[in-house]
Amino acid sequence: MTDVAHVGARLNSLFDPGFTPADRVLMDAKGVTPTPGLLPEAPAVKIRNGRELQRQSQTDASFTEAGFFAEHSFVLLDHASNVQNWNSDPEVPPQDTDIARIYYPEIATIIRERLLPGYRLEIPQVPYLLRRGPETPNPFYGTVVHQDYGLSADDYEENVAAYGTDEHARAWRKQYDRDEVAGFLVINFWRTVYMNEPLRHMPLTICDPYSVEPDDVLSTGLLNFTPTGRPSNQLGMRYNPDQRWYYYPAMTTGEVLAFKNFQCWKDEPPTLRTCFHSAFDEPDPPEHPSERQSCEYRIGVYFLND
Repeated sequence: MTDVAHVGARLNSLFDPGFTPADRVLMDAKGVTPTPGLLPEAPAVKIRNGRELQRQSQTDASFTEAGFFAEHSFVLLDHASNVQNWNSDPEVPPQDTDIARIYYPEIATIIRERLLPGYRLEIPQVPYLLRRGPETPNPFYGTVVHQDYGLSADDYEENVAAYGTDEHARAWRKQYDRDEVAGFLVINFWRTVYMNEPLRHMPLTICDPYSVEPDDVLSTGLLNFTPTGRPSNQLGMRYNPDQRWYYYPAMTTGEVLAFKNFQCWKDEPPTLRTCFHSAFDEPDPPEHPSERQSCEYRIGVYFLND
């Protein structure tokens, strides 16, 4: 396959290739304490056009969305949702929101029929999602290269406790430890909402994990970020020009980007198969692009033994 078109952009919080910490690197989310090992200047990175990558793949008669997702850990899907209200309303019980009533069934169908057909799956319902953009609880965009959950089941369990409670973490581990469970995957469904034009402001870039060398991966955690005050359990990345970054220019509200947030298998050693990602400044945007309004819906999937 030939190379695809690309743009040059700078990505924040990439680590020096020679940085070798003795332990997990803790990053202060408030930016008060500097993080050791980060490159002093965000390096320029080649970010390839994901649309072109998919178009090239579709010339093969054997192309499927599921196959592309398996090969790259991400895929852009056509999907016009029937959701009208993407925002949380404290007056509405979680089970009665558009996210629970409409979006969860839509996404569960996508997972079973388009991303992971042929697998025995268990997909617990998630009644909420994360919104970003002006006048949302998260008005700032994540302009830091990161992976959210680590590599192992222990990493994920620790994160559940940091963002929730020890009880939540034990409940997840009890489900995962069942004999019928072979593995666990978190898929992030990322899309724009409430926008009348294609996205040209702070798009998302994702890294193909199969282009990341094991030595490029660092254990990191965020301080002053979780509701419990505990550090999160995440991954950081050493800069390597051979890493393949992609984005999907001009995404519309009729599309959703699915990418792997976390994955672990009981019969395999912890291995990166999930996507580092970051928002970035797209080069040469329109003079006054509409500010990004987006959401991400993270949903866990248990793989069951046949």
